[in-house]
Amino acid sequence: MFKIVLKTTLVAATTLATLQAGPIIHDAEYNILAAQNGEKWAKEDKSLDDKLAALRKKHGKAPNIIHIMWDDMKYGAIGHPMLNNVTGYVSPNINKIATNGMTFTRMYTEPSCTPTRVAAATGRQPVRSGMIFPIFPIHEMGLPASEVTIAEVLDDDYHTGFFEKSHFGDVEESYLHNQGWDEAIFTMYNQFAGQMFTPTAEAGGMTTGWADDEVSPYALDKEFRPKKWVWAIEGFEGKKGKEISTPVKVSEYHEFNAMAYDRVKKFITKHASADKPFLLDWWPNAIEMFSEENSPKQTPHGSASSESLYRLDKQIGEIVALTEKLGIAENTLIVVMADNGPMQEIWPETYQNPGIFRGGKNDFLEGGVRVPAFAYWPGVIEKGAVVHDIVHVADLFTTFARLGNKMDAIPRDRVIDGIDQTSLLLNGDGHGRRDHVFIYQGANLSAIVKQQYKRHFAGARAGLAGKGFFDLDKDPREEHPQMAQFLWAWPAFDHMKARHEAQIKKYPHTPVTRGEPYTGLELLKER
Repeated sequence: MFKIVLKTTLVAATTLATLQAGPIIHDAEYNILAAQNGEKWAKEDKSLDDKLAALRKKHGKAPNIIHIMWDDMKYGAIGHPMLNNVTGYVSPNINKIATNGMTFTRMYTEPSCTPTRVAAATGRQPVRSGMIFPIFPIHEMGLPASEVTIAEVLDDDYHTGFFEKSHFGDVEESYLHNQGWDEAIFTMYNQFAGQMFTPTAEAGGMTTGWADDEVSPYALDKEFRPKKWVWAIEGFEGKKGKEISTPVKVSEYHEFNAMAYDRVKKFITKHASADKPFLLDWWPNAIEMFSEENSPKQTPHGSASSESLYRLDKQIGEIVALTEKLGIAENTLIVVMADNGPMQEIWPETYQNPGIFRGGKNDFLEGGVRVPAFAYWPGVIEKGAVVHDIVHVADLFTTFARLGNKMDAIPRDRVIDGIDQTSLLLNGDGHGRRDHVFIYQGANLSAIVKQQYKRHFAGARAGLAGKGFFDLDKDPREEHPQMAQFLWAWPAFDHMKARHEAQIKKYPHTPVTRGEPYTGLELLKER
């Protein structure tokens, strides 16, 4: 396979050594922060290294890492019973994680599924690898082999597993077992394909024009509709992947999700007592648009979104309980979060009432990119911690590498947007190392957040900056744009944008990989 074979060669070994030489290349804004705070951070890092070394000695290995990330959840829907009562969601187990762990009040993601997942896996903004929009059947594209994932960074020192929604694409080099994970059961596309490209969805009016009986007698192109697509794959590093599910019925979609969750529990159980720690990425295929037949509603909201979250919350509780039963809870970091804001287009199944922020999925507004997120690590993370520092999903990449004692494996030949936030996890509020976020929609830089301020670039007029400045502390819904009050910030934001664009010229984006889909697979049927 692409990366696996390469790594066994002397040439590749030399290349990897080159990739890992020198300091990590962060964005220019981080370098400004480091110049001002470097002495303080160096002292913190010495203390953090001592803490992490003591934990490794106590448990005999580095910490296990479980990252759970689901789809399309608005900020403020979960994490506390009061929030549940207001929004109609039910999340007792996630609430318990918040009570016994850490709540992130400023966790930023990308505006949609594929970009967020790529950022989490590579520590890089998705625009840098061309993975800028959600991938559907049959897009014939995917994550380039040259991107280095967190599974590859942890590589030999961790058992790595990935389960359910990758959304990395349908070309061979983008498959999860070709991107560093030891074992993976995954879907290549948005989960809506597994539910909506079905007779059930067509009959219910959720899909239009897909069924064969909808084809016009005047249609000349009989292959316009994506009928010959692959849904789910099982793969092991160094081996050929195989197709394991072909959802032509909604029941088969549910069966796949249940099977994948069972494998999640087996993966944890299998590696709990192993010599090496494990990295588990479980990114479940929520939202389930169609519930099992005759299943009673469990939430006041009663939508596909809230009912799916209820089921997922129960499973998250089971995962936490499993780590406790196996005696690994105190050496396991669990991060749970949504991948972006709510999808508002399908009433009422995915619609979530307007919340603290304005906007939803695909928006550059706070409601599209600011999500509920929590971390749990008993004995390490302070109970009930609430942190207001800015965090971006790409920071998980670098933070996980630090926890795994693998910072040296992060490539040094490209920009790494992810910032190590270990100090925030272990020391709490005020110990973050980021105060900015660049927000893209596709290939376009739409907004920049700096401290509590935000400037919109999308829709800006030429000449004067226009009324595109917001104080998020005073105006979290971004409803009262200002200009005169923020004339001082106009050049400051312009300089940020210019530095960002100059660095792109120095380190150009990698084009997305395009090619024939479904190669390197054992298929259940001919395509």
